[in-house]
Amino acid sequence: MKIIYIHGMNKQDYNAISLRQHWLHIFRKGLRQDQQLACFSHLKRHIRIPFYADLLLKHHQHNVLNASTLMPQDWPHFPFHPPVKPPPLPSTPLPSTSEMGEIPELNIEDALSFKQKLRFITFLSRNAALRDFVLLLNYFPGLHATLIKKFLIEIYLYLANPEFMQQVHERIGQQLHSHQPCILIAHSLGSVIAYNYLIQHPELNIQRFISLGSPLAFRVIQSHLAQPLLRPSAISGDWINFYSHDDFLTAFPLTAAPFVFDPPIINHEIRTSWQRPHDIEGYLEHPQVVASILELLKNPA
Repeated sequence: MKIIYIHGMNKQDYNAISLRQHWLHIFRKGLRQDQQLACFSHLKRHIRIPFYADLLLKHHQHNVLNASTLMPQDWPHFPFHPPVKPPPLPSTPLPSTSEMGEIPELNIEDALSFKQKLRFITFLSRNAALRDFVLLLNYFPGLHATLIKKFLIEIYLYLANPEFMQQVHERIGQQLHSHQPCILIAHSLGSVIAYNYLIQHPELNIQRFISLGSPLAFRVIQSHLAQPLLRPSAISGDWINFYSHDDFLTAFPLTAAPFVFDPPIINHEIRTSWQRPHDIEGYLEHPQVVASILELLKNPA
């Protein structure tokens, strides 16, 4: 059974070969944690990854923000000059030991522990703030669309440019075009692309659709898809959606309208990386995600 993986945005630093190697490396780590490495050689032979990130460059565009952090892709160059050296201070005698209070000794372990805790708190605070901000944007789809158009060009091009969408679909169609059963895995923007492609190709035979960190719950995304939103008939088996509460782009499940399907989407909340909660690593290495992929390979329909 073939396994088709549709990647998300910001993959312009890869090509088709290097992205496949990167994805296999991540999945291998997940298999090792789940003690399933014996399956790796089989998976390696059957995985296909349609690559479309280069299309953004062909349209002479680039993403301003990184979707995993909502931080700038490139920082402007600021010409820093070395500070002027201050004049030496007049030497004054140090106070005697008897006049000084007791100073607790600080060793390197304490310093590193404090630094790590501070970094952890900083990341969590940022993720919580971004999650609340993005959830709030869902109530203002006009503003949300403006921000996507300005900063997340890859999403905007796919949703609003028919030529770009067709080119992406052609890449997917090179790997996903037959009646043979397959597993479809899609991350982030890839889940939107996968859903849209499946709606347009009901002849496909998707034994399991696994969406990872999907932004389909956002109204601005839904408004650019064919209405009403339906469960793609190409999915002959389960649709399993993995989301993370820490992931500011996918902090809630696909359970409310318009996703009240029959059979329903199976939603699983998992914990991803607290440093980069939207990245594919946190999803693809998770034991539940690994198990959902291996289950059909061990027990084909």
